[in-house]
Amino acid sequence: MSNWKNVNNCHSVNKNCLKWAQAYFDKHLVGISGVKNQNKATVTKVTECTGDVDLNQRKGKIITIYDVELKLQWEGTLADGTEVTGSIHIPEMSHDTDSDDFVFSISINDGSNAKDAIKETIRKELVPQMVKVFEGFSAAMIKENCEDVYIETDKMGVPPPSRVTKEKSGATQFSSNITSTPAVVKEEVKKVNTTTLRDSIEFQTSARELYETLTNAQRVQIWTRGHVIMKQEIKSKFELFGGNVSGEILELIPEQKIVQTWRLRSWPAGHYSKVTMLFKQGSDCVTLDVEQTGVPIGEEDLTRKNWSGYYWRAIKASFGYGANF
Repeated sequence: MSNWKNVNNCHSVNKNCLKWAQAYFDKHLVGISGVKNQNKATVTKVTECTGDVDLNQRKGKIITIYDVELKLQWEGTLADGTEVTGSIHIPEMSHDTDSDDFVFSISINDGSNAKDAIKETIRKELVPQMVKVFEGFSAAMIKENCEDVYIETDKMGVPPPSRVTKEKSGATQFSSNITSTPAVVKEEVKKVNTTTLRDSIEFQTSARELYETLTNAQRVQIWTRGHVIMKQEIKSKFELFGGNVSGEILELIPEQKIVQTWRLRSWPAGHYSKVTMLFKQGSDCVTLDVEQTGVPIGEEDLTRKNWSGYYWRAIKASFGYGANF
């Protein structure tokens, strides 16, 4: 029986998310306010949100594609008590626009030179808050809409992708030292000289949420932006980033501990490291202590960069668990 999300058995599934985007901006932009030099301004309404907002699954990859024009109303009060109103025009908020390149055109109704002072308040206090909303847009769209487009690859009748590519629209490719992968031939595992890596990462969330983010397949595919194999079961195998990362779950204690074997595809054949993650819940955050034993000598820097960029930074960006670093 055909899956209702993919009735033609195509390898691409699409959802128009414009209405969701309109609601998202109403919720997160309206009410933004700031004060500078006793001049206060507040966003009061999103008057226009037009353009294209699409969420796609393409051969196991979740991709966001959007190009939106926004118009906002604001009202404020000058230091002397004068009331001021105006608008903000953002001509383009798109998936391939860097945060520094957003354009904010600020207008004042019945403007005068005296009222121009409030523009500085908007630029210095409101604009940075709006940029944060825009930066979280892609991750929020995936998190709240992915169930409508994501289909397990084996249910689509196609093999898992051999690689996950990096696109401006948001798919992720894990770094590796190899350019292609030949057929695997069973061979004797050679002795590898190894070292141990340790790190502590702070997340602005709970231990429960972080544990689920690292072990729940649906949540993992959000921050990896691609097909994953993952089960919350001891002795289950996992694969991330198109098979560039793989291993086996050895121990699971919800909200406390994860132990797994872990390897990069480029490592010597058959060699796995061992990763132990310990969760330490604080009053307003959780600290994750990570120890990785058995990392091949010479692979330390690449391994650290992959954990930092493709795990921790991606998780924080996707779920808002703290500022990206």
